[in-house]
Amino acid sequence: MISLYLQCLPIGKKSLYAMNMRTPAAALFCLIATPLFASYNYEETGGIVSVEAEHFSSQSLDSVRRWYVTESGDVAENIQDRDANHAATASGEKYIEILPDTRATHSDTLIPGENFMPEPGKMAVLSYPIYFNTPGEYIFWARAFSTGPEDNGLHIGINGDWPEASRRLQLCAGKYTWTWSSAQRVPENHCGTPRTIRVTVPNEGIHTIHLSMREDGFELDKFLMVRDEGYEPGGFDLAASYEEGETLADLNVRSEGSFDPIILTAVDDFSPVVLEGYVPYYVDKARKALAINAAKVEFREKFGAAQHVFKGEEGMYALSLYTMSETDGDCEYVVRINGVGKIRSTNRPTKVDYFVTERHAAKDVALRPGDVIQVESNNVTNGLIPEGDGTAYARGRWSKVMLIPAGPIVEEQEDGKKGH
Repeated sequence: MISLYLQCLPIGKKSLYAMNMRTPAAALFCLIATPLFASYNYEETGGIVSVEAEHFSSQSLDSVRRWYVTESGDVAENIQDRDANHAATASGEKYIEILPDTRATHSDTLIPGENFMPEPGKMAVLSYPIYFNTPGEYIFWARAFSTGPEDNGLHIGINGDWPEASRRLQLCAGKYTWTWSSAQRVPENHCGTPRTIRVTVPNEGIHTIHLSMREDGFELDKFLMVRDEGYEPGGFDLAASYEEGETLADLNVRSEGSFDPIILTAVDDFSPVVLEGYVPYYVDKARKALAINAAKVEFREKFGAAQHVFKGEEGMYALSLYTMSETDGDCEYVVRINGVGKIRSTNRPTKVDYFVTERHAAKDVALRPGDVIQVESNNVTNGLIPEGDGTAYARGRWSKVMLIPAGPIVEEQEDGKKGH
């Protein structure tokens, strides 16, 4: 009896799956497989859904046998995979296979719970979330590759259940080629009758289709679920019924130029002002920020202010103020437009100086050319960090204001807040 242990080691975009074969002549064999990380939004429309087998969302109960994604060029020692790589004739040149394949013929020892699993949902379970628009009974068709009598069985389930009608999918005809099957193995007919593997979708919405091992070595390229009793798949059949999730890079390309944010830096675009009741800012060159010199006792516990005269286009804007958290105090920040308060917010406590950049935001801020944007901050101490005869002060540092256009002016939303 061979005891098999699977280990996955990440290597770039692929993973190296190594099996330590505990035999008198122990040997290490390697199989290259691509793990699944992408998200695929599968959806049934018109009573049919087509799924690429390698697009499973998760795999479980895989410590003894596991589904591996196989591509053209992937190789494995014969003791892991008893037949050749069939990716060249698979849809997208990828397929999945349950490995190791230690029982390919009747002469190989059958070991229930290792290379054969009669009960569904017990070994190498895959999950495929699919949105169904049409509830009802579906015929399950699998495009599989079989090279013998012991690599042609599979179980299908839904939402964690394994109904009798979807167990024991069997592949008999079409050996050594990709073949579509929807036949269920039954005692009186081991090859089964077409269109007898059935899955019932109870209602509209997301349902999870499961696959689990019956026999190791089973190779699956894709599967269909169809409502049409007369449907007969062939070749690659329908393209996969999914939309890939948009990446951040996709969003950036698609939205290029649509936001055109205006960045106003504290050092270059704002002018410190001396107003009654306020203290002056100084330029913190190292951090490209405005700050209050709290070393001067007369400046402590007070607000500084800086102004910018808006020169952009009239409209509504989302306004964000970027500030710097400091360990010795949690400063308060105010943003006004023509003296009317739009933001009043306080930094959160931090354990690392300047490491956390706080963003204080306000939506739907109306701006017109000539409007005065005024940013204020105070300097405070939390009494936690000794300095001289007292404790250190946070200096109300802030670095920039970002404005994102949000359309024409529809309404002024003034809160009437003035002063501190």
